[in-house]
Amino acid sequence: MTCGLRIDVCTYEGLRTGVPNMLRLLDRHRIRASFFVALGPDRSGRAILQAFRPGFLAKMRRTGAARAYGWRTILSGTVLPARRMADLADVMRAIVAEGHELAAHGYDHRGWQDQLHRMSEQAVRRELTQAVEVYQGVVGRWPRGFGAPGWQCSSTSLRLLDELGFAYASDVRGRGPFYPRVGGRRLRTLQLPTTLPTLDELLGLDGMDGEGFVDLICRRVEQGAWNVFTMHAEMEGREFQWVADRILARLKTQGVLPLTLSEIREGIRADEEASILETEILQRPIKGRAGEVAVPAGLEPVD
Repeated sequence: MTCGLRIDVCTYEGLRTGVPNMLRLLDRHRIRASFFVALGPDRSGRAILQAFRPGFLAKMRRTGAARAYGWRTILSGTVLPARRMADLADVMRAIVAEGHELAAHGYDHRGWQDQLHRMSEQAVRRELTQAVEVYQGVVGRWPRGFGAPGWQCSSTSLRLLDELGFAYASDVRGRGPFYPRVGGRRLRTLQLPTTLPTLDELLGLDGMDGEGFVDLICRRVEQGAWNVFTMHAEMEGREFQWVADRILARLKTQGVLPLTLSEIREGIRADEEASILETEILQRPIKGRAGEVAVPAGLEPVD
């Protein structure tokens, strides 16, 4: 069995301290992963503007966000100045140097997550081109993969991914690969959804603890024919490194081979392409996450 392994890096602190920890952990397990790194300013503190979104404050409390993320991150871009992810270019280059995939996770992560559906085409284009420009400045080439912050995408962002020529995107939550249909037309950029829940969504929900999360993920991977699992550098790369360690060790004993998302994309044969579903993308709530996320019609994720 195989499982795509994705590590989201949404904050400056996640890149500065979480990524080096994850690199050491992956090296110990001899596993490669795709690191989706936000490439612009860390304005995480603006999340407070979502305080009245259903479930937001409850999630902050049950996950111990202040402890997990740290007050510097929680106040970044509001009381304290936003820090630039590009200032940690050496960490991003280390990801590539150690054999992992570096993918784009947007530019202004918080801005995209909270405002995408109100943004003009010009604004979305600017976010994408700025992310690509920073990426090129760091590693000297075009990114193959893009992952939308907060699993938020729109018809505009999907069309622009096609225009910019990404090999694949991982913008949604779902149960398998698909091609988006927008305005009755099939787009060219294959979507590789995150299929499994994340630690920050389930921790503290219905009594879920770290050990229970390890059991859940390993059981779901073993049961599923196709999976992409997402960790966060801010969570599994810091306070919850032990959760990541146990999941990777368990998957190895189960005979599961974690792959980068680029490897999954390249492994899809020409004869398999014809059977990949073409479908529209909807906005739906998922368990443990405030607000709604993008999901493919007919391939909605399992709770």
